[in-house]
Amino acid sequence: MEFTLDKFNGIIINPATVTYDVDSFHAELNKITEFSKQNNKGIIWISLPIALSHLIPVATELGFVFHNCLEDEITLIHKSEIVEFVPFIPTHTLGAGALITNEHNQVLIIKEHGMTGYKLPGGHIELGESIEESVVRETMEETGIKAEFVSVVGMATRHPYQFGKSNLYFVCHLIAQTQEIAIQDTDEIAEAKWVDVEEFINNTENYPFNRQMVASLVGKQGLELTQLEGNSGPTHKPEVFFSKSE
Repeated sequence: MEFTLDKFNGIIINPATVTYDVDSFHAELNKITEFSKQNNKGIIWISLPIALSHLIPVATELGFVFHNCLEDEITLIHKSEIVEFVPFIPTHTLGAGALITNEHNQVLIIKEHGMTGYKLPGGHIELGESIEESVVRETMEETGIKAEFVSVVGMATRHPYQFGKSNLYFVCHLIAQTQEIAIQDTDEIAEAKWVDVEEFINNTENYPFNRQMVASLVGKQGLELTQLEGNSGPTHKPEVFFSKSE
């Protein structure tokens, strides 16, 4: 199996070179762990696709432990005695909600199946998806409303959330470019509608957080998506949010 040395004194095994055969894998992985020990290396990283999941017991037998997992891949690490810190695993899931009002002082809200009150459109930010893309997409799927991203006007965290991880929720101000409700995700969304802002805030069937959020954030400026000079190369940041100028 091929591997490279990273700038943190670690070893990264090339998953494309991992052998399917259990005995061969054991022999080659053992050689790499011995090389690491003899050369005072820190962490050995190996990612195994689901097609090679039968090799996981071999790796754990040689001292590897789980680090993080995706739908079709698991990453394991072997930590030497000289290592005190291991780069973090994902700690948060991300979500975004769309705060959209119209010229009639109405707010766009949705109700999920089995839900008592209403809330803002929104949902999970997918891996590799921007906040802007996510909240626009979720709004379209849940209400059929085409909207334009304006700014981030609020944030909230929750812990514990799912699987022992925390959740970070972005409240985003969007401007509706259409008005007609046409729910696309009917499996999740039972109802979507425009309702008077004050009516939503005063309806005690709606969750208190959602009511207070709307009451506090309607009409606020927030952090706008900002393009920076020189924002390119290895340190490129796809999304930058700065406070708006007065």
